Amino acid sequence: MADAPHLSLSLSRELWNELLSAALPVRLAGEPFDLIADTRRLVKRLGVRQRVRGLLEDRRTPRALVRVKERAKRAWSGRRSLVYQRLNELVRVEGEWRVELDDFGTELRYARQKVSADAYVKGIAEGTLYLMRENVELPFRLERRVGATVALGNIHYDPGHRAVIGNIQDLGIFIGDNAVFQLASRLAEYALEQQLPRVGPVPILRRDQVEEMVGPMGGSLKMQMGVEDLDLVITDSEMTLQIRFGFDRVQLEDQSGGQSA
Repeated sequence: MADAPHLSLSLSRELWNELLSAALPVRLAGEPFDLIADTRRLVKRLGVRQRVRGLLEDRRTPRALVRVKERAKRAWSGRRSLVYQRLNELVRVEGEWRVELDDFGTELRYARQKVSADAYVKGIAEGTLYLMRENVELPFRLERRVGATVALGNIHYDPGHRAVIGNIQDLGIFIGDNAVFQLASRLAEYALEQQLPRVGPVPILRRDQVEEMVGPMGGSLKMQMGVEDLDLVITDSEMTLQIRFGFDRVQLEDQSGGQSA
């Protein structure tokens, strides 16, 4: 703040937890899915067909097997669209998957304009299973929460958002202790880190929320009191909310029907 604040409030960890919880969940990634179509695209991307073709065209492969492969290829090319159509009529799975940053834990660690916390990352897949030409519809929802650590850094008041905001940083995932789970944790971290640049700032405390709290205080002074400036100062040991007020004189009607300042 350019000028000294009118009011400074130290925030307890409990209140800070409530502020963070109110800002969550935050969506980290997600998009619609069609299980059959997505699987088909994944197979093409992995080059499975090209690898099988290269294997069958190896010089050591018997010619009879190569001829069988060619006949199977021609048969598949002629019936592929019909097979896909019949498969879609029998079963189709559509929906949306998303990954969210869920409620924070209770242990907070302060740094300069940064707060780290234990958290949960929640993966969700929900949609509908269609069977027998959509004569049967079965909605589903799958959800899994895993442990995580996360930080909100570069915490500051942003006039465009009219709120104190922070950026998600240092995301860590914990699935389990064994080697397989540790590998899965690192892969999940890498995948989510690619999505973080797309995640917007997290609003922590909005200016209108503060104005609603302090606005009535100006009534007794016959002044309209708002928030001119707002800041959240964080050090290694404490967190302080600083507020500078703005005042406008309220126009009151006098008994003769006129107005006076």
